[in-house]
Amino acid sequence: MFQLISILVSPKHKKPLYYNKISETLVCDEGEFEIHEGIPILLAKDNLPNYVVHYQKDAEYFDYFASRFPETEKEEKRVNQYIVSRIPPNARLIADIGCGNGWLARSLLRMDRIVCSLDISFKNVRKVIEINHGENHFGIVADAYFLPFKDSSLDCVVASEIIEHLAEPVAFLKELVRVVKSKGKVIITTPYKEKIRYTLCIHCNKPTPMNAHLHSFDEGNLSDILKQVEGIRSWRFFKFGNSLVQYFRLYRIFSIFPFALWKLIDKFLNLFFLPKHILIEIIKE
Repeated sequence: MFQLISILVSPKHKKPLYYNKISETLVCDEGEFEIHEGIPILLAKDNLPNYVVHYQKDAEYFDYFASRFPETEKEEKRVNQYIVSRIPPNARLIADIGCGNGWLARSLLRMDRIVCSLDISFKNVRKVIEINHGENHFGIVADAYFLPFKDSSLDCVVASEIIEHLAEPVAFLKELVRVVKSKGKVIITTPYKEKIRYTLCIHCNKPTPMNAHLHSFDEGNLSDILKQVEGIRSWRFFKFGNSLVQYFRLYRIFSIFPFALWKLIDKFLNLFFLPKHILIEIIKE
């Protein structure tokens, strides 16, 4: 049976962690890290940054497991299918960074993969483990800038709809690349050429981006960012999720098509109309 502790390290200084049976904590030179309900809490020991507190509060206010609008649910289903289609068949150990409602675990556990569902919110991770319980499914509370995995320890890393929320995408990508094995794969999705809208914050009276999206990405600025990350052998872009389908509310029609047929139709429509999503596939040296 796979032992999660075999790949874990402290978040900041990447020190090996050991299980203390007496205190039931993970320990290293940096101190002790608590385990709640079987879930390691591997956040940095110093004061939590504002973004950590923000997304922990976000998880308290918003239910990521609630039913979506039909259009949103069908769009998310295609994003999820596209991601799963790009995960290598031989990838055994996979981390889901920013696991949300745990859709990736639901998909991969049926394929006998080992999945580490990681999120900054304990509430989200606990729920994901609860509804997708299994001996090959592990939950971790951690910060995406400080992943608590050993170098080159994972076969594949998925980070869906996360990078647009982060102030430092280069630092984030460096961590993702660090933790995958040589020739391992990093899969990222994000909105494509999104027009970010702002609202006036009632508390600080400053413009605040809707949905907490800080960046809008396309092939050009993503390539510029990826060039700043060492250890990447190659990358590819896949654009999908045509905006025409959303504009005319054609999800119900298109949702009846199997994924392979939908992908062909979607690719054709993208020749004429802007797609909504871009998937970045990174191969490590």
